[in-house]
Amino acid sequence: MDLVRRIVQRLRRHGDAPSPPALAKRVRTAFRLDAQQWRALVAEAESGAATWNRADWLDLPVRDRAALYAAAHGDRETVDRLAESRTVHGPSFLVHRGTHRIDLGEGIEVPGWLLAAQEHDLALRVTVEAAGSSPVYVAGTSFISGLAFDPDVDTVAVTATTSDGTVEADVTMRPDPVADAESGERWADQTGASWWTAIGLDRSQPITLTVTVTSDQVVRTAEVVVPALDGAVPLAVVPTASGVRLAAGDHELTVAAVSEAWGGGPSPLHLDARVDRFGAAATIPAGRFAVTADVPLDLADPAALALPLAERAIDLVDLLVTARGWTSGEPGVALVVRNPIPVEDRGRRRQRLLLDEVRENAGPLRDRAVAMCFGGSGAGDSVAPVARELVRRGIPVDFVVTDHSVAVPEGSRPILLHSREWHDAFTHARYLVNNAEFPHYVRFREGQRYLQTWHGTPLKRIGRDIASPRLSAGYTAAMAREAGAWEALLAQNSFAAGVLPQALGFDGRVILEGYPRNDALAGEGADLLRQSTREALGLGDERVVLYAPTWRDTARTEQGRRAFVSHLDAARVHERTGATVLLRSHSNAAAGRGRISSPGVLDVTAHPDITALLAAADVLVTDYSSVMFDFAVTERPQVLLVPDVEEYRDDRGFYLDLQETPPGPIATSTDQVIEALAGASSDQARAFRQRYAPLDDGHAAARVVDAWLGPQEPSSPSR
Repeated sequence: MDLVRRIVQRLRRHGDAPSPPALAKRVRTAFRLDAQQWRALVAEAESGAATWNRADWLDLPVRDRAALYAAAHGDRETVDRLAESRTVHGPSFLVHRGTHRIDLGEGIEVPGWLLAAQEHDLALRVTVEAAGSSPVYVAGTSFISGLAFDPDVDTVAVTATTSDGTVEADVTMRPDPVADAESGERWADQTGASWWTAIGLDRSQPITLTVTVTSDQVVRTAEVVVPALDGAVPLAVVPTASGVRLAAGDHELTVAAVSEAWGGGPSPLHLDARVDRFGAAATIPAGRFAVTADVPLDLADPAALALPLAERAIDLVDLLVTARGWTSGEPGVALVVRNPIPVEDRGRRRQRLLLDEVRENAGPLRDRAVAMCFGGSGAGDSVAPVARELVRRGIPVDFVVTDHSVAVPEGSRPILLHSREWHDAFTHARYLVNNAEFPHYVRFREGQRYLQTWHGTPLKRIGRDIASPRLSAGYTAAMAREAGAWEALLAQNSFAAGVLPQALGFDGRVILEGYPRNDALAGEGADLLRQSTREALGLGDERVVLYAPTWRDTARTEQGRRAFVSHLDAARVHERTGATVLLRSHSNAAAGRGRISSPGVLDVTAHPDITALLAAADVLVTDYSSVMFDFAVTERPQVLLVPDVEEYRDDRGFYLDLQETPPGPIATSTDQVIEALAGASSDQARAFRQRYAPLDDGHAAARVVDAWLGPQEPSSPSR
């Protein structure tokens, strides 16, 4: 209380109450404060609120107004809920037509005058797509965020300006449910906010579009510059029996997302919905794939922009593909691949309604399991062997995937995240298995039995043990709910069993029976997995070095993505040692990496199974990643490349002293790695395994499920 008293006395003595914007900024991160820090913040907010006039309050964004008011009244629950909502839902809220009163949802209650929409609360959202020339076809979706667009009353006006003058476009409004689903709106229906126009201009010079939206007497204007497009080659996108065909004269085409290529080659280019990925057939993942060539590209049929997005989609097996024209920040043509979830179930608003419907009609729990791995982006880790064990015991498993590119374990049924099937399966599943967290919106039901496998033995500090955490409010709140729902938590070893509960805020049962994800490295099929993986990668009997560094909290690209930080000159390692280097970016940094290609270096970041890569490798080079504890099962050599160990220690912190318990030599440069590879032995690796992986014997999954659900009853003899 001394800290609180000093702050109050200082404020009264000097009268230097903090400004509303400065204090509001601090309130946004109040979820990170301990009890004493929270009381001090409340004292400041209470003192400041006594000196502010109504204009001071209304100058703030509405969420800040509500959160600051709650803080001034000591209402931490509301402050935390607003912070979580800001993280997971963005700035979306509902503005009532006529009164312009804001409804923040989430059951937030503050005085009505704080919820009166101000000019700065009513933000214009404009998306524009353009294709063609003379005329230029433009399609868009434009609305005031939070105000449901009413096409019978509201209007969109568009003018086009070049150096030759300005023309007024003839805008046609048309409903587009897909555009509404893509709007990001959680509360307001923007189905009627879509439009198209054909402008009689060529694109020999940039065109400035001025978009004016009038919605419920609120008028907002924005400008969008459509770049010049001289000499563009028309690109035709035609459905085929197995995918799509791209034709653009005789030009070479490349189709790629940020970190993954779909295809490339001369026109016409055939793109199959299923492709070979490291020796296995896989469906193309959902996402946006840019189409590029040595010349500018444009849609061959720009008039297609007059159609709603659903009518432009090409329906392939397990996915929908739509050719899109230029949009801000994107190239001239892109292929948008999305899951075949019905449009009536897509988007934040419809997901909210669907979730309410499923919960209202929920029945009793079913003897089924729902499994999720890394949010649905994978289907491995310890979740997969546990799922196989459940299936073996007669418990059906629904495995949640973000798209059909994720192959689930044999015997499991794939279900798409955010689909109606997913919501129904989770709501009614008796058994839950995950290695991270379920989506923020889930509500756990009484009687559900949740096994949290986590995703590795931590060397670096995690969760509550990080001195200066950068976790979002949404993640912090979700993990608190998660830990309260877990029936049991897995740990690979006694060290992890002592660390994970505190770090994750869990005070329940810890299962210490080995790590199921390492069964494949220690079991009878380990040699076969090693051989098949090497064959799929095109490897022979050569020495294979796997470089698998972790991600850095502070390293970011210009686009704000986590940057891939590599301290290894992989090409040099190949040149000096003759070894093939497998390069594996951490999934958290893969999007910010770009593609890597060099003789003797194979980029395996997109490989779906890190365990298979560990099986294929002769030596592991890593830094602070938990893979060191998994690779220890093989008893093969490891090298730790840690030139930034002091920086990482001071920023993130470690649970273990690497100097005392390394699995192999410690290096700070590529030359030292090369030297360590020349004299690599398994002595340290064997000692490391005895200490941190003594229970990983190939049968952990069965023991874990026994410990979780009880031993399987012996089957009755057949008659």
